Amino acid sequence: MRTIIIVVILLGFVMPGIAQDAPQPKQPDYLSNQVLHPEWFIKITDWSFFTAARVGMLSSVVIENTADIEYKDIHVRISMYTNSPPAVGQTIANNTAMLPVTLPPKSKKKYLKGGIPVGGGSQSYRVSDIQVLSATPITN
Repeated sequence: MRTIIIVVILLGFVMPGIAQDAPQPKQPDYLSNQVLHPEWFIKITDWSFFTAARVGMLSSVVIENTADIEYKDIHVRISMYTNSPPAVGQTIANNTAMLPVTLPPKSKKKYLKGGIPVGGGSQSYRVSDIQVLSATPITN
């Protein structure tokens, strides 16, 4: 009798393990904030800008991705001001551009080491702010 009770107890522990399915990979949540609002999770913390032949060039950006997913094709708004009279310090232009980069999850890295054109300008133009507008989430 004792043997039967031990066998029943052991089967009680073993059987649930046999009946369980293998764990499924986590499916992306297409309604999560990381998918719907990537601009909340992508931050541009530093940049380098110059003007060559009246073309504004964004030569590098440091981008931090605090999300758990990967993003690509970052759309940004670049605000420029001038340091020449009569409009010293005034915003002259807001240009939009698409940064052709892929951001791994939970990363901070320097991109665009070659630079991309971001609009017309003059030698006196400077970038005052870069704001992330949108990005394409990569949810595999």
